[in-house]
Amino acid sequence: MKKIIVPTDFSDNAFAALHYASKLYGDESLCIVVLHSYSSQSRNNNNLAGLSVKTENVKINPEEESKKLLQKIKLSTPKQRHNYEFILTPESLSSTINKMAKEDEVSLVVMGDKGRTSAEDVLVGSTTIKVLKSLENCPLLIVPNHVKFVVPLKIGFASDYNEFFSFSKFKPITRLVRQFNSQIHIINVGSEKELDKTQKENYNKFLVDLTEYDVDFHFVPKKGNISNTLHSIVEKEDIDLFTIIHHKHNFIKQLFREPVVNRIGKHDYVPLLVIPSKIK
Repeated sequence: MKKIIVPTDFSDNAFAALHYASKLYGDESLCIVVLHSYSSQSRNNNNLAGLSVKTENVKINPEEESKKLLQKIKLSTPKQRHNYEFILTPESLSSTINKMAKEDEVSLVVMGDKGRTSAEDVLVGSTTIKVLKSLENCPLLIVPNHVKFVVPLKIGFASDYNEFFSFSKFKPITRLVRQFNSQIHIINVGSEKELDKTQKENYNKFLVDLTEYDVDFHFVPKKGNISNTLHSIVEKEDIDLFTIIHHKHNFIKQLFREPVVNRIGKHDYVPLLVIPSKIK
Protein backbone atom coordinates (compact mmCIF):
# COMPACT_ATOMS: atom_id res chain seq x y z
CA MET A 1 0.00 0.00 0.00
CA LYS A 2 1.35 3.42 -0.98
CA LYS A 3 2.11 5.76 1.92
CA ILE A 4 1.93 9.56 2.01
CA ILE A 5 2.56 12.00 4.85
CA VAL A 6 0.32 14.98 5.58
CA PRO A 7 1.65 17.24 8.37
CA THR A 8 -0.97 19.14 10.34
CA ASP A 9 -1.17 22.03 12.77
CA PHE A 10 -4.97 21.52 12.86
CA SER A 11 -5.51 24.66 10.79
CA ASP A 12 -7.97 24.97 7.92
CA ASN A 13 -5.06 25.03 5.50
CA ALA A 14 -3.69 21.76 6.84
CA PHE A 15 -7.11 20.15 6.43
CA ALA A 16 -7.34 21.50 2.87
CA ALA A 17 -4.08 19.69 2.09
CA LEU A 18 -5.35 16.46 3.63
CA HIS A 19 -8.64 16.68 1.76
CA TYR A 20 -6.91 17.39 -1.57
CA ALA A 21 -4.55 14.44 -1.17
CA SER A 22 -7.42 12.11 -0.27
CA LYS A 23 -9.33 13.15 -3.39
CA LEU A 24 -6.34 13.20 -5.76
CA TYR A 25 -5.61 9.56 -5.03
CA GLY A 26 -9.23 8.59 -4.52
CA ASP A 27 -9.02 5.60 -6.85
CA GLU A 28 -6.33 3.96 -4.72
CA SER A 29 -6.08 2.57 -1.22
CA LEU A 30 -3.43 4.63 0.53
CA CYS A 31 -1.92 4.74 3.98
CA ILE A 32 -2.15 8.44 4.85
CA VAL A 33 -0.02 9.38 7.85
CA VAL A 34 -1.24 12.57 9.52
CA LEU A 35 1.78 13.99 11.34
CA HIS A 36 1.82 16.61 14.10
CA SER A 37 5.05 17.99 15.54
CA TYR A 38 5.06 20.03 18.73
CA SER A 39 8.84 20.68 18.76
CA SER A 40 8.30 24.38 17.98
CA GLN A 41 6.34 25.13 21.17
CA SER A 42 9.39 26.65 22.87
CA ARG A 43 10.20 28.82 19.86
CA ASN A 44 8.82 32.07 18.63
CA ASN A 45 5.57 31.11 16.95
CA ASN A 46 5.35 34.49 15.22
CA ASN A 47 8.16 33.42 12.91
CA LEU A 48 6.95 29.90 12.19
CA ALA A 49 4.04 28.41 10.31
CA GLY A 50 3.44 26.91 13.71
CA LEU A 51 3.19 23.16 14.16
CA SER A 52 2.98 23.35 17.94
CA VAL A 53 0.73 22.56 20.86
CA LYS A 54 0.06 26.23 21.47
CA THR A 55 -1.00 28.30 18.45
CA GLU A 56 -2.69 31.66 18.27
CA ASN A 57 -2.49 31.79 22.10
CA VAL A 58 -4.88 28.85 22.28
CA LYS A 59 -3.77 25.54 23.74
CA ILE A 60 -4.91 22.49 21.83
CA ASN A 61 -4.99 18.84 22.75
CA PRO A 62 -3.37 17.01 19.80
CA GLU A 63 -4.95 13.66 20.62
CA GLU A 64 -8.45 15.11 20.80
CA GLU A 65 -7.88 17.23 17.70
CA SER A 66 -6.56 14.22 15.79
CA LYS A 67 -9.75 12.26 16.48
CA LYS A 68 -11.86 15.17 15.24
CA LEU A 69 -9.64 15.58 12.19
CA LEU A 70 -9.76 11.93 11.16
CA GLN A 71 -13.52 11.82 11.65
CA LYS A 72 -13.90 14.98 9.55
CA ILE A 73 -11.79 13.70 6.65
CA LYS A 74 -13.62 10.36 6.58
CA LEU A 75 -16.98 12.13 6.49
CA SER A 76 -15.86 14.51 3.74
CA THR A 77 -14.42 11.72 1.54
CA PRO A 78 -16.81 8.79 2.13
CA LYS A 79 -15.98 7.00 -1.13
CA GLN A 80 -12.24 6.82 -0.51
CA ARG A 81 -10.67 3.62 0.79
CA HIS A 82 -7.67 5.11 2.55
CA ASN A 83 -6.30 4.05 5.90
CA TYR A 84 -5.46 6.99 8.16
CA GLU A 85 -2.82 6.94 10.86
CA PHE A 86 -1.99 9.76 13.29
CA ILE A 87 1.53 10.32 14.61
CA LEU A 88 2.42 12.86 17.32
CA THR A 89 6.12 13.66 17.67
CA PRO A 90 8.33 15.99 19.74
CA GLU A 91 10.94 15.92 16.98
CA SER A 92 11.18 18.61 14.32
CA LEU A 93 8.88 18.25 11.36
CA SER A 94 11.61 18.22 8.72
CA SER A 95 13.76 15.61 10.49
CA THR A 96 10.74 13.36 11.16
CA ILE A 97 9.57 13.56 7.55
CA ASN A 98 13.03 12.83 6.17
CA LYS A 99 13.46 9.86 8.49
CA MET A 100 10.08 8.44 7.53
CA ALA A 101 10.69 9.08 3.83
CA LYS A 102 13.90 7.04 3.97
CA GLU A 103 12.73 4.23 6.23
CA ASP A 104 9.07 3.81 5.31
CA GLU A 105 9.19 4.25 1.52
CA VAL A 106 6.97 7.31 1.56
CA SER A 107 5.74 8.27 -1.91
CA LEU A 108 4.66 11.85 -1.24
CA VAL A 109 4.49 14.58 1.38
CA VAL A 110 1.47 16.91 1.22
CA MET A 111 1.39 20.24 3.07
CA GLY A 112 -0.67 23.38 3.22
CA ASP A 113 1.06 26.45 1.86
CA LYS A 114 0.74 28.33 5.15
CA GLY A 115 0.04 27.48 8.76
CA ARG A 116 -1.79 29.39 11.46
CA THR A 117 0.74 32.20 11.86
CA SER A 118 1.99 32.92 8.32
CA ALA A 119 1.45 36.31 6.72
CA GLU A 120 -1.17 36.50 3.99
CA ASP A 121 1.15 38.09 1.42
CA VAL A 122 3.72 35.30 1.28
CA LEU A 123 3.52 32.49 -1.22
CA VAL A 124 4.63 29.74 1.15
CA GLY A 125 5.01 29.69 4.95
CA SER A 126 8.34 29.15 6.66
CA THR A 127 7.59 25.65 7.96
CA THR A 128 6.75 24.48 4.44
CA ILE A 129 9.95 26.13 3.17
CA LYS A 130 12.02 24.30 5.81
CA VAL A 131 10.56 20.96 4.78
CA LEU A 132 11.09 21.79 1.11
CA LYS A 133 14.76 22.64 1.64
CA SER A 134 15.49 19.49 3.64
CA LEU A 135 13.48 16.96 1.61
CA GLU A 136 15.76 15.18 -0.85
CA ASN A 137 14.19 11.84 -1.74
CA CYS A 138 10.47 12.53 -1.79
CA PRO A 139 8.21 14.93 -3.72
CA LEU A 140 6.28 17.63 -1.88
CA LEU A 141 2.78 18.72 -2.85
CA ILE A 142 1.93 22.21 -1.54
CA VAL A 143 -1.81 22.89 -1.37
CA PRO A 144 -3.28 26.41 -0.98
CA ASN A 145 -6.02 26.95 1.55
CA HIS A 146 -8.89 27.93 -0.75
CA VAL A 147 -8.30 25.48 -3.58
CA LYS A 148 -11.15 23.12 -4.30
CA PHE A 149 -10.23 19.75 -5.73
CA VAL A 150 -10.52 19.42 -9.48
CA VAL A 151 -9.15 16.62 -11.62
CA PRO A 152 -5.75 17.85 -12.87
CA LEU A 153 -6.47 17.73 -16.60
CA LYS A 154 -3.88 20.44 -17.24
CA ILE A 155 -0.52 20.13 -15.52
CA GLY A 156 1.96 22.98 -15.75
CA PHE A 157 5.71 22.37 -15.66
CA ALA A 158 8.10 25.31 -15.25
CA SER A 159 11.55 25.11 -16.84
CA ASP A 160 14.29 27.63 -17.55
CA TYR A 161 15.88 25.06 -19.91
CA ASN A 162 19.22 25.38 -18.16
CA GLU A 163 18.95 21.67 -17.43
CA PHE A 164 17.14 18.74 -18.97
CA PHE A 165 15.12 16.29 -16.91
CA SER A 166 13.63 13.26 -18.61
CA PHE A 167 9.97 12.93 -17.66
CA SER A 168 10.25 9.15 -17.60
CA LYS A 169 12.40 9.48 -14.45
CA PHE A 170 9.82 11.51 -12.59
CA LYS A 171 6.99 9.12 -11.81
CA PRO A 172 5.11 11.63 -9.61
CA ILE A 173 4.36 13.57 -12.81
CA THR A 174 3.91 10.80 -15.37
CA ARG A 175 1.72 8.81 -13.00
CA LEU A 176 -0.75 11.68 -12.71
CA VAL A 177 -0.60 12.40 -16.44
CA ARG A 178 -1.45 8.80 -17.30
CA GLN A 179 -4.06 8.45 -14.55
CA PHE A 180 -6.03 11.52 -15.62
CA ASN A 181 -4.97 11.69 -19.28
CA SER A 182 -3.65 15.16 -18.52
CA GLN A 183 -2.22 17.69 -20.92
CA ILE A 184 1.27 18.97 -20.03
CA HIS A 185 2.11 22.66 -20.36
CA ILE A 186 5.86 23.34 -20.40
CA ILE A 187 6.33 26.97 -19.36
CA ASN A 188 9.41 29.13 -19.76
CA VAL A 189 9.57 32.69 -18.47
CA GLY A 190 11.25 34.45 -21.39
CA SER A 191 11.29 34.14 -25.17
CA GLU A 192 12.51 31.39 -27.45
CA LYS A 193 14.77 33.85 -29.26
CA GLU A 194 16.65 34.59 -26.03
CA LEU A 195 17.63 30.96 -25.37
CA ASP A 196 21.38 30.35 -25.36
CA LYS A 197 23.01 27.28 -26.91
CA THR A 198 22.58 25.07 -23.84
CA GLN A 199 18.97 26.12 -23.36
CA LYS A 200 18.17 25.43 -27.02
CA GLU A 201 19.69 21.97 -26.76
CA ASN A 202 17.67 21.19 -23.63
CA TYR A 203 14.50 22.58 -25.20
CA ASN A 204 14.97 20.22 -28.16
CA LYS A 205 15.55 17.33 -25.75
CA PHE A 206 12.21 18.08 -24.11
CA LEU A 207 10.55 18.08 -27.53
CA VAL A 208 11.89 14.59 -28.22
CA ASP A 209 11.33 13.24 -24.71
CA LEU A 210 7.66 14.25 -24.60
CA THR A 211 6.49 12.98 -27.98
CA GLU A 212 4.20 10.36 -26.37
CA TYR A 213 2.33 12.99 -24.33
CA ASP A 214 -0.13 15.75 -25.14
CA VAL A 215 2.13 18.79 -24.66
CA ASP A 216 2.01 22.53 -25.21
CA PHE A 217 5.15 24.68 -24.95
CA HIS A 218 4.82 28.26 -23.75
CA PHE A 219 7.30 31.13 -23.73
CA VAL A 220 5.91 33.83 -21.44
CA PRO A 221 7.36 37.37 -21.24
CA LYS A 222 8.27 38.29 -17.68
CA LYS A 223 5.73 40.61 -16.08
CA GLY A 224 6.99 41.94 -12.76
CA ASN A 225 8.35 39.02 -10.75
CA ILE A 226 8.48 35.35 -11.68
CA SER A 227 5.56 34.29 -9.50
CA ASN A 228 3.22 36.88 -11.03
CA THR A 229 4.32 35.83 -14.51
CA LEU A 230 3.66 32.17 -13.78
CA HIS A 231 0.29 33.01 -12.26
CA SER A 232 -0.71 34.85 -15.43
CA ILE A 233 -0.16 31.74 -17.56
CA VAL A 234 -1.92 29.60 -14.93
CA GLU A 235 -4.98 31.79 -15.31
CA LYS A 236 -4.79 31.98 -19.09
CA GLU A 237 -4.42 28.23 -19.62
CA ASP A 238 -6.58 27.09 -16.67
CA ILE A 239 -3.74 25.07 -15.17
CA ASP A 240 -4.97 22.69 -12.45
CA LEU A 241 -1.63 21.60 -10.97
CA PHE A 242 1.80 23.18 -11.25
CA THR A 243 5.08 21.27 -11.13
CA ILE A 244 8.67 22.34 -10.52
CA ILE A 245 11.85 20.28 -10.33
CA HIS A 246 13.75 21.39 -7.25
CA HIS A 247 17.44 21.82 -7.99
CA LYS A 248 19.90 24.01 -6.12
CA HIS A 249 20.68 25.99 -9.26
CA ASN A 250 17.20 26.65 -10.60
CA PHE A 251 14.84 29.56 -10.03
CA ILE A 252 12.70 28.02 -7.32
CA LYS A 253 14.62 29.89 -4.59
CA GLN A 254 13.79 33.19 -6.21
CA LEU A 255 10.17 32.14 -6.65
CA PHE A 256 9.69 31.45 -2.94
CA ARG A 257 11.41 34.70 -1.91
CA GLU A 258 8.89 36.79 -3.80
CA PRO A 259 5.85 38.15 -1.92
CA VAL A 260 2.60 37.64 -3.74
CA VAL A 261 0.26 40.54 -3.07
CA ASN A 262 -2.05 40.38 -6.08
CA ARG A 263 -3.73 37.01 -6.20
CA ILE A 264 -5.29 35.72 -9.35
CA GLY A 265 -9.08 35.75 -9.05
CA LYS A 266 -10.58 32.30 -8.99
CA HIS A 267 -7.12 30.75 -9.39
CA ASP A 268 -6.11 31.74 -5.87
CA TYR A 269 -3.00 29.68 -6.56
CA VAL A 270 -3.00 26.08 -7.70
CA PRO A 271 -1.40 23.13 -5.94
CA LEU A 272 2.35 23.05 -6.48
CA LEU A 273 4.17 19.73 -6.87
CA VAL A 274 7.89 20.11 -6.09
CA ILE A 275 10.05 17.17 -7.12
CA PRO A 276 13.69 16.89 -6.00
CA SER A 277 16.00 16.42 -8.97
CA LYS A 278 17.61 13.41 -7.24
CA ILE A 279 14.44 11.33 -7.51
CA LYS A 280 14.70 8.57 -10.09
